[in-house]
Amino acid sequence: MRKNTQTLPSSPSYNKEPQYTVKQVAELTGLSVYTIRYYENTGLIPEVDRNGNNARLFSDHNLNWLRLVHCLRMTGLSIEGVRRYIELCQEGDSTIPERAQIIFQQEKNLREQLRMLKKQMEILKYKKQYYQELLEAHTKTDIWNPFTQNPKIENKSSLN
Repeated sequence: MRKNTQTLPSSPSYNKEPQYTVKQVAELTGLSVYTIRYYENTGLIPEVDRNGNNARLFSDHNLNWLRLVHCLRMTGLSIEGVRRYIELCQEGDSTIPERAQIIFQQEKNLREQLRMLKKQMEILKYKKQYYQELLEAHTKTDIWNPFTQNPKIENKSSLN
């Protein structure tokens, strides 16, 4: 698994000088080459340059777009939603209220995802403890397994 080196933007970069290959961008961001190409091919990273061999060249400005696009996608915003956000940015400051609403909604969605993930983590923690107790007790019967036939319930109180 690739280490994600994405960091929060400290300030927007207006440097549009093409200087990074797709491979370099992958190393800088922790995204796969495939993901970067996909985002660019679907028009989600505006103004990516090409060199004489038609290879993509990214600027710091493009990297900022890429990080934002990926963030929005990871919060569940559809490709169409990301495209709409980009269109709004390109229209200018008159669209700030609509862009803000998109960001606010994605934050709300992400908070709900986190809430659900915390619930799932609690279930996994419970099951982990249950299996640790089974292993430590050298018990070979899992009474919570729906496929176990007529389980002998020994020391039931400590296992559930």
